[in-house]
Amino acid sequence: MLVATIEENGKKRKEEIFVIDSHSHLGKDEDGATMMNPLAPGSGSFDFWSKIQGRIIEDWEESDEQSFHTRMDGNNVKISLSFEPYPFADKLFTHLQKLGKKYSDIKEKLKFNTFIDMAVVFPFQDVFRDKQPEALYRASNLNISRFTNQLPFSLKIMGYCRVDPQEGQKAINEVRYARETLGLRGLKLHPRSEGWVDAVRTGEPIPIMLEAIKHSMPIIFDTRGKKTIMDLGELIRNTRNMLKNKYPDLLPHFKAIVAHFAQGNVGDYEVYNTVVQPNTYGDLSMLHGEGAKNFFKDFRQWFESNHKENINNRSWSEYLLFATDYPYFGEIHAEKLLINLFNKDFFENGGTLRDTKNILGLNQIRILPEYSMKQDLTYKNSYATTIISNPHYSTDQQSSYEMAISALAKLIADNKIDIKRFLFEFENDWDTLSDNVLISAIKKSTKEEVPLYLVEMIENHVSLLSPLASYSNWKKFGYKFFNPDDRTFFSSLMKNYYLANNVEDAEKGLLEIFP
Repeated sequence: MLVATIEENGKKRKEEIFVIDSHSHLGKDEDGATMMNPLAPGSGSFDFWSKIQGRIIEDWEESDEQSFHTRMDGNNVKISLSFEPYPFADKLFTHLQKLGKKYSDIKEKLKFNTFIDMAVVFPFQDVFRDKQPEALYRASNLNISRFTNQLPFSLKIMGYCRVDPQEGQKAINEVRYARETLGLRGLKLHPRSEGWVDAVRTGEPIPIMLEAIKHSMPIIFDTRGKKTIMDLGELIRNTRNMLKNKYPDLLPHFKAIVAHFAQGNVGDYEVYNTVVQPNTYGDLSMLHGEGAKNFFKDFRQWFESNHKENINNRSWSEYLLFATDYPYFGEIHAEKLLINLFNKDFFENGGTLRDTKNILGLNQIRILPEYSMKQDLTYKNSYATTIISNPHYSTDQQSSYEMAISALAKLIADNKIDIKRFLFEFENDWDTLSDNVLISAIKKSTKEEVPLYLVEMIENHVSLLSPLASYSNWKKFGYKFFNPDDRTFFSSLMKNYYLANNVEDAEKGLLEIFP
């Protein structure tokens, strides 16, 4: 995470900014581009993120802008920047390292990687294509699923599927399979490489898009050149009109991303207008250096002077996603984009920390299906909530949250459970990220998926690890303990509970669920 410490009127506060690369690849392209393993030394995406972090540190040393004075929201402030790992993932990797068993080397491999927290990955036009009969990209999508749905990758990357709309019903079925069976979270479409550029304006991809929309999956379109961008704008408008007329309830679940839209188009207001429409986002991959600096200033000024917030009740930064297009573009490009999102010049030209949060990761989180559509999974068995209590925290400094994660790590190391994915919780609204998480835990003995809620009830002293009846019980903005509905929720968790005063007892409670 990027951490900004703000000094204002003699007071300090910290802003934690989760960072997600919204456009990267996994597999092997027929053109030779390769990223087969995120952990591969030197070429994997994890090392790529470390290289970006190193370059930003070098930039700070050269520019002396790791800490600077500026004006923000009309006030004089001092901003100091640093990197910190996201607590849940970092603590879990730390405890796995201490156990010296499964995944014990991950902490060491990520020691220079505390800035970029996660990335979206999807298939290249890769050599796995056409290996299985169900769909052109079935083998490619399986490869994405195998990585993203198991530790340690499930805490660092999230998977999108890819299909070729020219396959018609096969492509529709593949989108459904990718979401419902493979657990992938978005859809990648590439008109140029698959040879359907001319079909963009005709609306031929709409049936495939509709299937993704039914599952609230974001749809990212690769682009090359202004014409494709403009054609995609027309496709998005036509799809939106179709939804208004036929499926109005699905309209909020339509989320289209126009990739690479800004590079080469700074100051092109036709392109800006194509992205600034309802249901639409633009990813910033390929943009870097002076182009990035000029774009943020120009796009914001154009947006605000033309009152574009009236279009969709979004600010200028709520349309944009940080993206790298790795491995096609390297750490130099990424660093030259990123530094322009939190340097002195960005804030002097009217940017805010909320804008930085939106672009670096928050917009990507918002459009994931789990945050906009209730999940169907219901856990049928009823097991006890494990209440982890440490009344002696002031003496031993071992928080109940740490004890819960230590117990989870033990079951992972002993091959009792795996983590398919985890969902972030926020405090009250999108502005503040919480340490509480909903874990999709896989019971290794049966492959059953269990929604497991980790929540700190009383800071340092009391935490819960509770299997939920279903994902729909979970609230992304957390709970108010004195709200009647939320009191009912916690009351249901406490009907059957197991009290643990140490890590060993917490493990015993979890073993009732994951024997």
